Amino acid sequence: MLSFVRRFNISLFKKIITLFLIVLAPIFILGIYIRNWGANTVREELSKSSTAQIEFYLNQLEDEIERLKILQYSCLNDEHLNRLAVQYSIMSPYDIVSNMRQLQARLMTIVYSSSYVENVSAHIFSIDKTVSSDRGVDEIDPKVYERIKAAAGLKGAQIIRYEDGLYLTTAYPLDNSGQNSNYVIEVKLNPEVFKEDLKQFNIYPDSGSFLIDLTNSNEIAMASTGRSLQPHDILSDFAISGKSGTDLGKIDDYRYYSVYARSDYLSLLLRYLPENLVFTPMQNFTSWIWIFILVSITVVIIFTLFMHRFINKPIKNLVAVFRQVEKGNLQISLNPEDVRSTEFAYLYTRFNKMVESLNMLIDQAYKQKILTQRAELKQLQAQIKPHFLYNSFFIINTMAQMGDENLVEFTNHLGEYYRYLTRNSTDIIPLCEEVEHARTYTSIQTMRFSKNLEVDFSPCPEEFEQYPVPRLIIQPLIENAFEHAVDKRMKDRIISISFEICQDRLHIIVEDNGKSLTDETLEELQNRLAVQSDDVEVTALLNINRRLQLQYDEASGVLLKRSSLGGLRAELVLGVRRG
Repeated sequence: MLSFVRRFNISLFKKIITLFLIVLAPIFILGIYIRNWGANTVREELSKSSTAQIEFYLNQLEDEIERLKILQYSCLNDEHLNRLAVQYSIMSPYDIVSNMRQLQARLMTIVYSSSYVENVSAHIFSIDKTVSSDRGVDEIDPKVYERIKAAAGLKGAQIIRYEDGLYLTTAYPLDNSGQNSNYVIEVKLNPEVFKEDLKQFNIYPDSGSFLIDLTNSNEIAMASTGRSLQPHDILSDFAISGKSGTDLGKIDDYRYYSVYARSDYLSLLLRYLPENLVFTPMQNFTSWIWIFILVSITVVIIFTLFMHRFINKPIKNLVAVFRQVEKGNLQISLNPEDVRSTEFAYLYTRFNKMVESLNMLIDQAYKQKILTQRAELKQLQAQIKPHFLYNSFFIINTMAQMGDENLVEFTNHLGEYYRYLTRNSTDIIPLCEEVEHARTYTSIQTMRFSKNLEVDFSPCPEEFEQYPVPRLIIQPLIENAFEHAVDKRMKDRIISISFEICQDRLHIIVEDNGKSLTDETLEELQNRLAVQSDDVEVTALLNINRRLQLQYDEASGVLLKRSSLGGLRAELVLGVRRG
């Protein structure tokens, strides 16, 4: 039953671990996977959304700048501009004014066509005049030549920055140096419009946007909210390749997330924003994942505590009481009211019933065994008493026939002998009384074998005088020595009775110097003591051996050896008395 409970407990623990591995481990793995997948998805979607937004704006801006360039080129072929550049010296004042107004009207049309245009000017070098959409006719500003030189060799949109102004310049003939040009159409762009466009990307605090012409190393426009960064600080953190991309960077204590889109015409639009704001949704998602994991762990802990209280703890109590039962403690019980589970309450109740039944069965078996041992003991002792009585009658008969003068003393010893047997009904007596009884018997036998007989009877050890022993365990061995050894030897007959203490056990040794004991007889006697079969005739030696084992333990009994005197050595081993 205990092994079953242990197996059940181990099986339950394995089931809990298996449940944890099968149910919660996949949940944890799935949670981590969802977190990583969500983070990557948010990052990809944010990158796609941001790059798509700035790419859309960059494409629109490209179209707008390209349209302005087309208007510039078409304006180079304006007839009024050509007349002024070629025929100015032969034209009347009326024609000059008329053509200049027509040219100004053409330039104003370009201004009104786009919100990005602040002013459009036609610089006519042959007459040293500038016709602009907002100021009319002026002398050519010398800075015009510098702006034209700055635009020399430019590619793409050819937007140049000069003294915080943005310009688109187209010369005729197409000599960007301006030295051989007849006239130039110059569009001045409005930087504030670019800034307003870039502000639409700055929806977060401490964010900003740049429109940069990397080909010509011009910063076209910049807009920021709170935190202003320089374009070269950001561009130095990563190499721009491809049409668009994203990157994470850090300047001092400011961590930013940058998004860029690139075109071959306008080059680059760069946007940066704080990393913590960008990844706030992802951080919230991560927080929910951790909340999910913590809730799962809490559920596992609650489940484990529940299992411990309602299953594991009752099982431990069962194992503990079963261990007590294993140690022989049958006065233990369990209270079914200590558990709430009806199944364990049933097990507790059945355990109490089992212990009660074991107590009853053990009590019955113990009493039955005691009664059986007493009955067998009485039977064995009854066997001994008639046996000695018969021998005593034969001795008295012999002494009477021989007229032995020791007959009176012999009968007195015999009376003391039987008085010892009848005065106390108990089966267990002190060792000193058993030794004294054996001395009385030896005296009786000495009177019979008075000639050529030496009896050496050692005194009983004082510490074992009150040692409880069964009745009639020494006298039968002495009787056996007289009957089978000394009686058949006519002279120099010796009997020795001694006591030895070995490993807290008392050994009572009876030896003789008889010559009739053969090795075959000794071996047969030893085998009969070892087998102790119920169908074997119970002799005195077998009688004593069984009584000692019943009284003490299996290590007690009779040991038979060949004596150093030459005869039989019968050794009684007395063990610890059974409680």
